[in-house]
Formats: sequence, C-alpha cells, structure tokens
Amino acid sequence: MITDGLPDPATLNPLQLDEVACALCARLLEEIRQDRLIGRVEVGQGFRRRIAELWACAPTCAEAVRR
Repeated sequence: MITDGLPDPATLNPLQLDEVACALCARLLEEIRQDRLIGRVEVGQGFRRRIAELWACAPTCAEAVRR
C-alpha cells in the first residue's frame, strides 16, 4: 500500500521506516519533536507486514519544498 504523494517504501532506509530519519531527505529527526507526520505506509512481506509512520523534519523539509 502506497499513499499518494509519499515516497515509495521500497526506496526508504530502515531509519526512515523506524521514525528516526526524515522520510523525504533522510536527515536524522531531532529529539525535540517539531517534526510532522506525513503519512503511513505498509512495509514487509507476507505475514511480516507492518504499518510504518513516515515523518518529515520540521518546520519544513527542504526536500518537501522542492516537490
């Protein structure tokens, strides 16, 4: 499942899928949560599928501005 406008989960690294890095630019997210949830995607195969929350660095990700 890919939500419109979100990156393809197959192109994201584990840090991006585990809410540690920005899903758009891969920058590490700050401890002070000013980051924003941009959506959820389904990742994995078979019975090991899970929902991953994708976050963008805040206040505005430079990569998001380019889209």
